[in-house]
Amino acid sequence: MKAQSFVISEKAWWIALMLFVAGCTTTRLGDNLDQGTIGVEFNFKRHNMCNNGSSPAISLSNLPEGTVKLKVTMRDLDHPIADHGGGVLENFSGQLIPEGALKQYSGPCPMMSDLRRYKYVIKVVAYDANGQKLGFGQKLKLCGWIDFE
Repeated sequence: MKAQSFVISEKAWWIALMLFVAGCTTTRLGDNLDQGTIGVEFNFKRHNMCNNGSSPAISLSNLPEGTVKLKVTMRDLDHPIADHGGGVLENFSGQLIPEGALKQYSGPCPMMSDLRRYKYVIKVVAYDANGQKLGFGQKLKLCGWIDFE
């Protein structure tokens, strides 16, 4: 009877471990990509890659009236602990974040020999002069070195 009890406990332990590992490797997008009021569009170029790369130009649409500040972040959905930064743009106006404007940006940087494409999300949050969140938008793009060969 003890052996059976141990086997059940071992199975339960393995199930718990697998659920824990799945939870650690599964990345939530946060706000649903299909939601958000701000349109976000960008394309990675070779010079946007890795630590010395400049941030891509980001086209915006439907910015809420009264927007004066943007917070932009980039996440790697395949490597959730990788911090790709972004930046805060004060006194923002217009519909385009120029290339290189995000000073805390660190571009996608898979190994050169890696032929996979990874999932990156750029999220833009708009704020008014009082720091009130007005809206957000985000866009997912696949990117890898294979895109630039």
